[in-house]
Amino acid sequence: MTDFENKVYSALIVDDDEINLEILSDYLEAAGLAVMTVVDGESAIKVLNSQDYQFDVMFLDWMLSGISGLEVLKHVRTANTKNVDLPIIMQTAKASDIDRRNGLEAGADYYLSKPFDESAFLLALQVTLPTISFT
Repeated sequence: MTDFENKVYSALIVDDDEINLEILSDYLEAAGLAVMTVVDGESAIKVLNSQDYQFDVMFLDWMLSGISGLEVLKHVRTANTKNVDLPIIMQTAKASDIDRRNGLEAGADYYLSKPFDESAFLLALQVTLPTISFT
């Protein structure tokens, strides 16, 4: 989405499932955001550490091969980088109360349990970025 200054908001999606990446990308692009996708935790950390990219929100799956989404989340929150305050929405099939608590305590701004529909997804986006109006 763009604001009155024509800023283009951007999202990073980290998920190892091609179908999930496509669906989430479609939701975000329909809401007006530019989207980048990566399929594992190692790639997410590389992109986040790069000076070439700046994101307004990240959607992060917990269950990734290699470095888990929870480990990516902890890295972002503890590394002294430009992304330490990046809004992060965990979107995962790990839906128990303990998992939810662990994700939020690790620094997730919102915890979205799979499966979810577009309205729940957009609600998570709006709650996480309340000053932006999404289409």
